[in-house]
Amino acid sequence: MARLFHHIDPVRALARAACVALVAACALAPGAALAHEQAGDVEWSQFQGGPGHPGAILEAPAPPYRERWRFRPSAGGISGAVLTGELAVAVGRDAVYGIDVASGEQAFEIPRQGGPISTPALGTVGDRLVLLYLEGPPRGVPGQSPSPSPEAGTGGTRASELVAVDLADRSELWRARLDATSRSGVSVAEDLAYVGDDLGGVYAFSVDTGALVWKAEAVGRVDSPPAVADGRVYVAARNLDQRRAQVLALDARSGERRWTFSPAGGALVVSALSAGDGAVVLGAGDQLVRGLSGEDGSLRWHALALNLFSPASAPAYQPGNVYIADAAGGLYRLNPADGRRDWDHQTNALIVQSSPVVVGPYVVVGLGDGRLAAFDATSGDLVYESGMAPGPIGPLALSHEVLVAPTGGSQAALVAYEHDPEGVLVRVASPTIPVPASLVGWFALAAAIVGVAVLVPFRLLAPRFGPAFTREGSVEAEP
Repeated sequence: MARLFHHIDPVRALARAACVALVAACALAPGAALAHEQAGDVEWSQFQGGPGHPGAILEAPAPPYRERWRFRPSAGGISGAVLTGELAVAVGRDAVYGIDVASGEQAFEIPRQGGPISTPALGTVGDRLVLLYLEGPPRGVPGQSPSPSPEAGTGGTRASELVAVDLADRSELWRARLDATSRSGVSVAEDLAYVGDDLGGVYAFSVDTGALVWKAEAVGRVDSPPAVADGRVYVAARNLDQRRAQVLALDARSGERRWTFSPAGGALVVSALSAGDGAVVLGAGDQLVRGLSGEDGSLRWHALALNLFSPASAPAYQPGNVYIADAAGGLYRLNPADGRRDWDHQTNALIVQSSPVVVGPYVVVGLGDGRLAAFDATSGDLVYESGMAPGPIGPLALSHEVLVAPTGGSQAALVAYEHDPEGVLVRVASPTIPVPASLVGWFALAAAIVGVAVLVPFRLLAPRFGPAFTREGSVEAEP
Protein backbone atom coordinates (compact mmCIF):
# COMPACT_ATOMS: atom_id res chain seq x y z
CA MET A 1 0.00 0.00 0.00
CA ALA A 2 1.43 3.30 -1.07
CA ARG A 3 1.66 6.27 1.29
CA LEU A 4 2.81 9.84 0.73
CA PHE A 5 5.08 11.64 3.17
CA HIS A 6 6.53 15.12 2.87
CA HIS A 7 8.17 17.75 4.96
CA ILE A 8 5.49 20.30 5.86
CA ASP A 9 6.36 23.97 5.74
CA PRO A 10 5.12 25.79 8.90
CA VAL A 11 3.38 28.54 6.94
CA ARG A 12 1.56 26.04 4.76
CA ALA A 13 0.71 23.99 7.83
CA LEU A 14 -1.15 26.96 9.30
CA ALA A 15 -2.98 27.49 6.01
CA ARG A 16 -3.95 23.84 5.90
CA ALA A 17 -5.19 23.89 9.47
CA ALA A 18 -7.40 26.87 8.69
CA CYS A 19 -8.51 25.10 5.53
CA VAL A 20 -10.08 22.29 7.55
CA ALA A 21 -12.61 24.66 9.08
CA LEU A 22 -13.22 26.37 5.74
CA VAL A 23 -13.89 23.08 3.96
CA ALA A 24 -16.25 21.95 6.70
CA ALA A 25 -18.17 25.19 6.28
CA CYS A 26 -18.18 24.73 2.53
CA ALA A 27 -19.52 21.20 2.95
CA LEU A 28 -22.33 22.44 5.17
CA ALA A 29 -23.25 25.35 2.86
CA PRO A 30 -24.90 25.44 -0.17
CA GLY A 31 -15.87 5.71 -15.68
CA ALA A 32 -12.33 5.71 -16.87
CA ALA A 33 -13.04 6.05 -20.57
CA LEU A 34 -12.56 9.48 -22.09
CA ALA A 35 -15.60 11.69 -21.82
CA HIS A 36 -16.18 12.57 -25.46
CA GLU A 37 -19.86 11.77 -25.97
CA GLN A 38 -21.20 9.80 -28.90
CA ALA A 39 -24.67 11.35 -29.11
CA GLY A 40 -25.01 14.39 -31.35
CA ASP A 41 -22.56 17.18 -30.71
CA VAL A 42 -22.47 16.95 -26.91
CA GLU A 43 -18.93 17.46 -25.65
CA TRP A 44 -19.28 17.69 -21.85
CA SER A 45 -22.52 16.08 -20.74
CA GLN A 46 -22.28 16.37 -16.95
CA PHE A 47 -20.02 16.89 -13.93
CA GLN A 48 -16.46 15.78 -14.84
CA GLY A 49 -17.54 15.01 -18.37
CA GLY A 50 -19.21 11.62 -18.11
CA PRO A 51 -21.16 9.28 -15.83
CA GLY A 52 -17.99 7.87 -14.25
CA HIS A 53 -16.55 11.40 -13.80
CA PRO A 54 -13.33 10.77 -15.76
CA GLY A 55 -12.42 14.45 -16.04
CA ALA A 56 -11.04 14.17 -19.57
CA ILE A 57 -11.96 14.74 -23.20
CA LEU A 58 -10.41 13.73 -26.50
CA GLU A 59 -9.49 17.28 -27.54
CA ALA A 60 -9.43 20.61 -25.67
CA PRO A 61 -7.45 23.87 -25.83
CA ALA A 62 -3.98 23.62 -24.32
CA PRO A 63 -2.39 26.26 -22.08
CA PRO A 64 -1.53 29.13 -22.03
CA TYR A 65 -5.04 30.60 -21.87
CA ARG A 66 -6.80 33.90 -22.27
CA GLU A 67 -10.35 34.84 -21.38
CA ARG A 68 -12.74 34.65 -24.33
CA TRP A 69 -15.90 35.83 -22.56
CA ARG A 70 -17.49 36.29 -19.13
CA PHE A 71 -21.20 35.88 -18.51
CA ARG A 72 -22.80 37.20 -15.32
CA PRO A 73 -26.21 35.90 -14.18
CA SER A 74 -28.89 38.39 -13.23
CA ALA A 75 -28.60 37.44 -9.54
CA GLY A 76 -26.82 34.96 -7.30
CA GLY A 77 -24.24 32.37 -8.26
CA ILE A 78 -23.97 29.98 -11.19
CA SER A 79 -23.19 26.28 -11.54
CA GLY A 80 -20.68 24.36 -13.55
CA ALA A 81 -21.63 24.05 -17.21
CA VAL A 82 -22.49 21.33 -19.67
CA LEU A 83 -21.35 21.89 -23.25
CA THR A 84 -22.58 21.12 -26.70
CA GLY A 85 -20.72 22.26 -29.80
CA GLU A 86 -22.60 25.55 -29.71
CA LEU A 87 -23.92 26.11 -26.19
CA ALA A 88 -22.77 26.27 -22.58
CA VAL A 89 -25.67 25.60 -20.22
CA ALA A 90 -25.50 26.40 -16.49
CA VAL A 91 -27.90 26.73 -13.58
CA GLY A 92 -28.35 30.04 -11.77
CA ARG A 93 -30.39 30.92 -8.71
CA ASP A 94 -33.43 32.19 -10.63
CA ALA A 95 -32.87 30.78 -14.12
CA VAL A 96 -31.11 28.26 -16.30
CA TYR A 97 -28.91 29.98 -18.87
CA GLY A 98 -27.83 28.98 -22.34
CA ILE A 99 -24.76 30.88 -23.55
CA ASP A 100 -23.34 30.89 -27.05
CA VAL A 101 -19.90 29.26 -26.80
CA ALA A 102 -18.40 31.39 -29.55
CA SER A 103 -19.54 34.83 -28.39
CA GLY A 104 -20.64 34.54 -24.77
CA GLU A 105 -24.03 36.05 -25.65
CA GLN A 106 -27.06 34.71 -23.85
CA ALA A 107 -29.01 32.36 -26.12
CA PHE A 108 -31.88 31.53 -23.79
CA GLU A 109 -33.12 31.75 -20.20
CA ILE A 110 -35.45 29.28 -18.45
CA PRO A 111 -37.04 30.57 -15.23
CA ARG A 112 -36.14 28.55 -12.13
CA GLN A 113 -37.82 28.49 -8.72
CA GLY A 114 -34.70 28.75 -6.57
CA GLY A 115 -33.06 25.98 -4.59
CA PRO A 116 -29.39 24.98 -4.25
CA ILE A 117 -27.31 25.54 -7.37
CA SER A 118 -25.82 22.37 -8.86
CA THR A 119 -24.41 21.11 -12.15
CA PRO A 120 -27.03 19.95 -14.73
CA ALA A 121 -26.66 17.07 -17.18
CA LEU A 122 -27.50 16.24 -20.79
CA GLY A 123 -29.19 13.03 -21.88
CA THR A 124 -30.71 11.75 -25.11
CA VAL A 125 -34.07 10.29 -26.06
CA GLY A 126 -33.84 9.19 -29.68
CA ASP A 127 -32.65 12.27 -31.57
CA ARG A 128 -33.81 14.62 -28.83
CA LEU A 129 -31.23 16.24 -26.54
CA VAL A 130 -32.63 16.54 -23.01
CA LEU A 131 -31.40 18.97 -20.37
CA LEU A 132 -31.89 17.80 -16.76
CA TYR A 133 -31.48 20.08 -13.75
CA LEU A 134 -32.63 20.41 -10.14
CA GLU A 135 -35.01 23.11 -9.00
CA GLY A 136 -36.43 24.27 -5.65
CA PRO A 137 -37.61 24.40 -3.06
CA PRO A 138 -38.45 28.06 -3.64
CA ARG A 139 -36.67 30.56 -1.42
CA GLY A 140 -38.23 30.86 2.01
CA VAL A 141 -39.78 27.38 1.87
CA PRO A 142 -38.10 24.79 4.15
CA GLY A 143 -36.70 21.87 2.23
CA GLN A 144 -35.62 19.42 4.91
CA SER A 145 -39.05 18.13 5.97
CA PRO A 146 -40.77 16.08 3.28
CA SER A 147 -44.47 16.79 2.93
CA PRO A 148 -47.02 16.03 0.25
CA SER A 149 -47.76 18.67 -2.34
CA PRO A 150 -51.00 18.89 -4.28
CA GLU A 151 -49.18 19.98 -7.42
CA ALA A 152 -45.50 19.52 -8.19
CA GLY A 153 -43.69 22.72 -9.00
CA THR A 154 -46.02 25.05 -7.12
CA GLY A 155 -44.92 27.34 -4.33
CA GLY A 156 -46.21 24.83 -1.76
CA THR A 157 -43.63 22.15 -2.47
CA ARG A 158 -41.10 21.61 0.28
CA ALA A 159 -38.59 19.59 -1.74
CA SER A 160 -36.53 19.78 -4.91
CA GLU A 161 -37.67 18.57 -8.30
CA LEU A 162 -35.77 17.10 -11.21
CA VAL A 163 -36.78 18.94 -14.39
CA ALA A 164 -36.33 17.73 -17.97
CA VAL A 165 -36.36 20.18 -20.88
CA ASP A 166 -36.02 19.67 -24.62
CA LEU A 167 -32.85 21.63 -25.35
CA ALA A 168 -33.93 22.43 -28.90
CA ASP A 169 -37.02 24.47 -28.01
CA ARG A 170 -36.76 24.61 -24.18
CA SER A 171 -40.18 23.03 -23.76
CA GLU A 172 -40.62 21.24 -20.46
CA LEU A 173 -40.91 17.46 -20.90
CA TRP A 174 -41.53 16.42 -17.30
CA ARG A 175 -40.65 17.12 -13.70
CA ALA A 176 -40.25 14.62 -10.87
CA ARG A 177 -40.52 15.49 -7.20
CA LEU A 178 -37.96 14.27 -4.66
CA ASP A 179 -38.58 13.79 -0.95
CA ALA A 180 -36.16 16.49 0.24
CA THR A 181 -33.92 19.31 -0.92
CA SER A 182 -31.22 18.22 -3.36
CA ARG A 183 -27.86 19.84 -4.08
CA SER A 184 -26.09 16.82 -5.59
CA GLY A 185 -26.33 17.70 -9.26
CA VAL A 186 -27.39 15.19 -11.91
CA SER A 187 -25.65 12.20 -13.46
CA VAL A 188 -26.91 10.49 -16.63
CA ALA A 189 -25.96 7.03 -17.87
CA GLU A 190 -27.78 5.50 -20.83
CA ASP A 191 -31.53 6.07 -20.27
CA LEU A 192 -31.47 6.87 -16.53
CA ALA A 193 -30.81 10.05 -14.54
CA TYR A 194 -29.45 9.77 -10.99
CA VAL A 195 -29.65 12.30 -8.12
CA GLY A 196 -29.30 12.31 -4.33
CA ASP A 197 -30.92 14.45 -1.65
CA ASP A 198 -30.16 15.92 1.78
CA LEU A 199 -31.95 13.11 3.64
CA GLY A 200 -29.94 10.36 1.96
CA GLY A 201 -32.39 9.51 -0.79
CA VAL A 202 -30.82 8.23 -4.02
CA TYR A 203 -33.08 8.20 -7.09
CA ALA A 204 -33.04 6.81 -10.62
CA PHE A 205 -35.50 8.36 -13.09
CA SER A 206 -36.26 7.52 -16.70
CA VAL A 207 -34.81 10.24 -18.94
CA ASP A 208 -37.64 9.61 -21.39
CA THR A 209 -40.68 9.83 -19.10
CA GLY A 210 -39.50 11.00 -15.69
CA ALA A 211 -40.88 7.84 -14.07
CA LEU A 212 -39.16 6.80 -10.83
CA VAL A 213 -37.32 3.56 -11.61
CA TRP A 214 -36.02 3.02 -8.08
CA LYS A 215 -35.11 4.78 -4.84
CA ALA A 216 -32.47 3.76 -2.30
CA GLU A 217 -31.24 5.17 1.01
CA ALA A 218 -27.72 6.33 1.85
CA VAL A 219 -26.50 7.12 5.36
CA GLY A 220 -27.14 10.86 4.98
CA ARG A 221 -26.75 13.93 2.83
CA VAL A 222 -25.50 13.50 -0.74
CA ASP A 223 -23.36 16.48 -1.79
CA SER A 224 -22.10 15.40 -5.22
CA PRO A 225 -23.41 13.68 -8.36
CA PRO A 226 -23.39 9.87 -8.20
CA ALA A 227 -20.71 8.17 -10.31
CA VAL A 228 -21.93 5.46 -12.68
CA ALA A 229 -19.67 2.76 -14.15
CA ASP A 230 -19.57 -0.99 -14.76
CA GLY A 231 -23.30 -1.40 -14.10
CA ARG A 232 -23.16 0.21 -10.65
CA VAL A 233 -23.99 3.58 -9.12
CA TYR A 234 -21.60 4.92 -6.48
CA VAL A 235 -22.79 7.55 -4.02
CA ALA A 236 -20.83 9.60 -1.46
CA ALA A 237 -22.88 10.54 1.62
CA ARG A 238 -22.32 11.85 5.14
CA ASN A 239 -24.22 12.06 8.41
CA LEU A 240 -22.87 14.55 10.92
CA ASP A 241 -25.16 13.28 13.71
CA GLN A 242 -23.71 9.80 13.34
CA ARG A 243 -20.25 11.22 12.61
CA ARG A 244 -20.08 8.94 9.62
CA ALA A 245 -19.22 9.18 5.94
CA GLN A 246 -20.21 6.49 3.47
CA VAL A 247 -19.63 5.25 -0.07
CA LEU A 248 -22.68 3.31 -1.23
CA ALA A 249 -22.70 1.02 -4.28
CA LEU A 250 -26.02 0.19 -5.96
CA ASP A 251 -27.05 -1.79 -9.01
CA ALA A 252 -27.57 0.79 -11.75
CA ARG A 253 -30.77 -0.83 -13.09
CA SER A 254 -32.48 -2.07 -9.94
CA GLY A 255 -31.06 0.06 -7.12
CA GLU A 256 -30.20 -3.08 -5.16
CA ARG A 257 -27.51 -2.42 -2.55
CA ARG A 258 -24.19 -4.05 -3.44
CA TRP A 259 -21.91 -2.79 -0.68
CA THR A 260 -21.07 0.13 1.58
CA PHE A 261 -17.74 1.51 2.75
CA SER A 262 -17.10 3.95 5.58
CA PRO A 263 -13.66 5.44 6.33
CA ALA A 264 -12.27 5.16 9.84
CA GLY A 265 -13.68 7.34 12.62
CA GLY A 266 -13.03 11.04 12.20
CA ALA A 267 -13.33 10.99 8.41
CA LEU A 268 -16.57 12.97 8.21
CA VAL A 269 -16.10 14.24 4.66
CA VAL A 270 -15.75 12.24 1.46
CA SER A 271 -14.83 13.77 -1.88
CA ALA A 272 -16.92 13.39 -4.98
CA LEU A 273 -16.27 10.00 -6.62
CA SER A 274 -14.72 8.83 -9.86
CA ALA A 275 -15.24 5.30 -11.13
CA GLY A 276 -14.20 3.05 -14.00
CA ASP A 277 -12.26 -0.10 -14.83
CA GLY A 278 -13.88 -1.90 -11.90
CA ALA A 279 -12.69 0.60 -9.30
CA VAL A 280 -13.82 3.66 -7.35
CA VAL A 281 -11.43 6.44 -6.28
CA LEU A 282 -12.10 8.95 -3.50
CA GLY A 283 -10.42 11.21 -0.98
CA ALA A 284 -11.61 11.44 2.63
CA GLY A 285 -11.36 13.58 5.74
CA ASP A 286 -8.62 11.36 7.19
CA GLN A 287 -6.30 12.64 4.42
CA LEU A 288 -6.28 9.29 2.62
CA VAL A 289 -6.92 8.72 -1.07
CA ARG A 290 -8.45 5.28 -1.56
CA GLY A 291 -8.95 2.94 -4.45
CA LEU A 292 -11.85 0.56 -3.78
CA SER A 293 -12.94 -2.49 -5.73
CA GLY A 294 -16.13 -1.68 -7.60
CA GLU A 295 -17.21 -5.29 -7.22
CA ASP A 296 -17.20 -5.60 -3.42
CA GLY A 297 -15.86 -2.33 -1.96
CA SER A 298 -12.66 -3.93 -0.66
CA LEU A 299 -9.64 -1.66 -0.27
CA ARG A 300 -7.17 -2.04 -3.11
CA TRP A 301 -4.77 0.68 -1.98
CA HIS A 302 -4.52 3.93 -0.09
CA ALA A 303 -2.19 6.90 -0.25
CA LEU A 304 -1.64 9.65 2.29
CA ALA A 305 -2.12 13.27 1.21
CA LEU A 306 -1.26 16.40 3.18
CA ASN A 307 -4.84 17.45 3.88
CA LEU A 308 -8.49 16.47 3.68
CA PHE A 309 -10.66 16.65 0.55
CA SER A 310 -13.62 18.80 -0.39
CA PRO A 311 -16.96 17.06 -1.09
CA ALA A 312 -17.31 19.30 -4.16
CA SER A 313 -14.07 18.08 -5.77
CA ALA A 314 -13.61 14.77 -7.63
CA PRO A 315 -10.54 12.94 -8.92
CA ALA A 316 -9.85 12.75 -12.63
CA TYR A 317 -9.59 9.02 -13.30
CA GLN A 318 -8.06 7.61 -16.48
CA PRO A 319 -6.51 4.26 -17.34
CA GLY A 320 -3.08 4.43 -15.73
CA ASN A 321 -3.49 7.72 -13.85
CA VAL A 322 -5.47 9.32 -11.04
CA TYR A 323 -5.25 13.08 -10.46
CA ILE A 324 -6.74 14.40 -7.24
CA ALA A 325 -6.53 17.72 -5.36
CA ASP A 326 -6.76 18.12 -1.60
CA ALA A 327 -8.55 21.12 -0.12
CA ALA A 328 -5.34 22.89 0.87
CA GLY A 329 -4.15 23.00 -2.74
CA GLY A 330 -2.06 19.86 -3.10
CA LEU A 331 -2.39 18.22 -6.52
CA TYR A 332 -1.33 14.55 -6.80
CA ARG A 333 -0.82 12.02 -9.57
CA LEU A 334 -1.26 8.44 -8.40
CA ASN A 335 -1.04 5.05 -10.08
CA PRO A 336 -4.52 3.48 -9.86
CA ALA A 337 -3.02 -0.02 -9.78
CA ASP A 338 -1.36 0.38 -6.38
CA GLY A 339 -1.74 4.02 -5.26
CA ARG A 340 1.93 4.82 -5.83
CA ARG A 341 2.57 8.57 -6.00
CA ASP A 342 4.22 9.77 -9.18
CA TRP A 343 4.31 13.43 -8.11
CA ASP A 344 2.58 16.12 -6.12
CA HIS A 345 2.49 19.89 -6.44
CA GLN A 346 1.53 22.15 -3.54
CA THR A 347 -0.13 25.28 -4.91
CA ASN A 348 -0.55 27.10 -1.57
CA ALA A 349 -4.13 27.97 -2.58
CA LEU A 350 -7.36 26.29 -1.55
CA ILE A 351 -9.09 23.87 -3.93
CA VAL A 352 -12.62 23.36 -2.62
CA GLN A 353 -14.91 23.93 -5.62
CA SER A 354 -12.89 22.70 -8.60
CA SER A 355 -11.73 19.27 -9.77
CA PRO A 356 -8.65 18.39 -11.85
CA VAL A 357 -9.28 17.79 -15.55
CA VAL A 358 -6.91 16.33 -18.13
CA VAL A 359 -6.17 18.37 -21.26
CA GLY A 360 -3.81 16.31 -23.39
CA PRO A 361 -0.40 16.37 -21.68
CA TYR A 362 -1.62 18.83 -19.03
CA VAL A 363 -3.73 18.79 -15.87
CA VAL A 364 -5.83 21.90 -15.24
CA VAL A 365 -7.58 22.94 -12.03
CA GLY A 366 -9.24 26.06 -10.63
CA LEU A 367 -7.90 27.57 -7.41
CA GLY A 368 -9.66 29.26 -4.53
CA ASP A 369 -8.01 32.61 -5.23
CA GLY A 370 -9.50 32.79 -8.73
CA ARG A 371 -6.48 31.49 -10.63
CA LEU A 372 -6.69 28.88 -13.36
CA ALA A 373 -3.58 26.68 -13.14
CA ALA A 374 -2.13 24.09 -15.54
CA PHE A 375 0.50 21.45 -14.75
CA ASP A 376 2.69 19.16 -16.82
CA ALA A 377 1.03 15.75 -16.43
CA THR A 378 4.37 13.94 -16.56
CA SER A 379 6.45 16.01 -14.12
CA GLY A 380 3.85 17.88 -12.07
CA ASP A 381 5.55 21.21 -12.81
CA LEU A 382 3.36 24.30 -12.99
CA VAL A 383 3.33 25.52 -16.60
CA TYR A 384 0.63 28.19 -16.53
CA GLU A 385 -1.41 30.26 -14.11
CA SER A 386 -3.79 33.11 -14.76
CA GLY A 387 -4.01 36.19 -12.61
CA MET A 388 -5.99 36.17 -9.38
CA ALA A 389 -9.69 37.05 -9.53
CA PRO A 390 -12.39 37.59 -6.93
CA GLY A 391 -14.05 34.32 -5.93
CA PRO A 392 -12.94 30.69 -6.30
CA ILE A 393 -13.08 28.83 -9.61
CA GLY A 394 -15.61 25.99 -9.70
CA PRO A 395 -15.94 22.81 -11.80
CA LEU A 396 -14.37 22.97 -15.25
CA ALA A 397 -16.10 21.89 -18.45
CA LEU A 398 -14.09 21.12 -21.58
CA SER A 399 -14.78 21.31 -25.28
CA HIS A 400 -12.57 21.29 -28.36
CA GLU A 401 -12.85 25.07 -28.43
CA VAL A 402 -12.93 26.40 -24.83
CA LEU A 403 -12.65 25.61 -21.13
CA VAL A 404 -15.65 26.92 -19.18
CA ALA A 405 -15.80 27.41 -15.40
CA PRO A 406 -17.94 29.30 -12.89
CA THR A 407 -16.40 31.79 -10.49
CA GLY A 408 -17.90 32.54 -7.08
CA GLY A 409 -17.92 35.59 -4.86
CA SER A 410 -19.85 38.82 -5.19
CA GLN A 411 -19.24 38.96 -8.95
CA ALA A 412 -20.22 35.39 -9.83
CA ALA A 413 -19.81 34.58 -13.51
CA LEU A 414 -19.37 31.83 -16.05
CA VAL A 415 -16.02 32.29 -17.78
CA ALA A 416 -14.73 30.76 -21.01
CA TYR A 417 -10.98 30.36 -21.60
CA GLU A 418 -9.36 29.73 -24.96
CA HIS A 419 -5.80 29.00 -26.02
CA ASP A 420 -3.61 32.09 -26.16
CA PRO A 421 -1.18 31.76 -29.09
CA GLU A 422 0.83 34.71 -27.78
CA GLY A 423 1.02 33.43 -24.22
CA VAL A 424 4.13 31.93 -22.65
CA LEU A 425 4.43 28.75 -20.66
CA VAL A 426 6.54 28.63 -17.49
CA ARG A 427 8.07 25.74 -15.58
CA VAL A 428 7.86 25.90 -11.80
CA ALA A 429 8.53 22.85 -9.65
CA SER A 430 6.49 22.16 -6.55
CA PRO A 431 7.87 23.88 -3.42
CA THR A 432 7.93 20.45 -1.76
CA ILE A 433 10.59 19.13 -4.17
CA PRO A 434 14.03 19.46 -2.53
CA VAL A 435 16.86 21.11 -4.47
CA PRO A 436 20.15 19.81 -2.94
CA ALA A 437 22.29 22.88 -3.64
CA SER A 438 19.62 25.16 -2.30
CA LEU A 439 19.17 22.99 0.80
CA VAL A 440 22.88 23.16 1.60
CA GLY A 441 22.78 26.92 1.38
CA TRP A 442 19.72 27.20 3.59
CA PHE A 443 21.18 24.80 6.18
CA ALA A 444 24.37 26.86 6.28
CA LEU A 445 22.43 30.08 6.73
CA ALA A 446 20.27 28.46 9.44
CA ALA A 447 23.39 27.24 11.28
CA ALA A 448 24.91 30.73 11.18
CA ILE A 449 21.70 32.30 12.53
CA VAL A 450 21.46 29.74 15.32
CA GLY A 451 25.12 30.26 16.15
CA VAL A 452 24.69 34.01 16.45
CA ALA A 453 21.50 33.66 18.46
CA VAL A 454 23.02 31.18 20.94
CA LEU A 455 26.74 31.91 21.21
CA VAL A 456 26.73 35.72 21.30
CA PRO A 457 24.48 36.02 24.39
CA PHE A 458 26.51 33.35 26.16
CA ARG A 459 29.78 35.19 25.51
CA LEU A 460 28.28 38.44 26.80
CA LEU A 461 27.05 36.73 29.95
CA ALA A 462 30.17 34.66 30.62
CA PRO A 463 32.14 37.34 32.58
CA ARG A 464 29.24 37.73 35.00
CA PHE A 465 29.26 34.05 35.92
CA GLY A 466 33.04 33.60 36.23
CA PRO A 467 34.75 30.27 35.69
CA ALA A 468 31.55 28.25 35.64
CA PHE A 469 31.49 29.04 31.91
CA THR A 470 34.69 27.29 30.91
CA ARG A 471 35.74 26.59 27.36
CA GLU A 472 35.19 22.85 27.89
CA GLY A 473 31.81 23.47 29.53
CA SER A 474 32.73 21.50 32.68
CA VAL A 475 31.25 22.23 36.08
CA GLU A 476 33.26 21.88 39.27
CA ALA A 477 31.55 20.80 42.44
CA GLU A 478 32.15 22.74 45.66
CA PRO A 479 33.94 20.89 48.47
